[in-house]
Amino acid sequence: MSTAKKLLVKIGAGSSLVAVSASSFAADYTAQIGAAATEANANLTAVILGVVALAALGFGVGRLLGWFK
Repeated sequence: MSTAKKLLVKIGAGSSLVAVSASSFAADYTAQIGAAATEANANLTAVILGVVALAALGFGVGRLLGWFK
């Protein structure tokens, strides 16, 4: 076997090893990304509800102060 063929065999084996390990890393992070997205959606919902509650409270206080005048 020539030196060039030996080198190509080594490169092929190394690249297949890298491809296998890269796909296993992607599978590991998929669950974590999904959990992070779920948590982010929950946080966004909490922030939106907080802003709406503060706006309603501010509007209510404004109406009460207007009624006292």
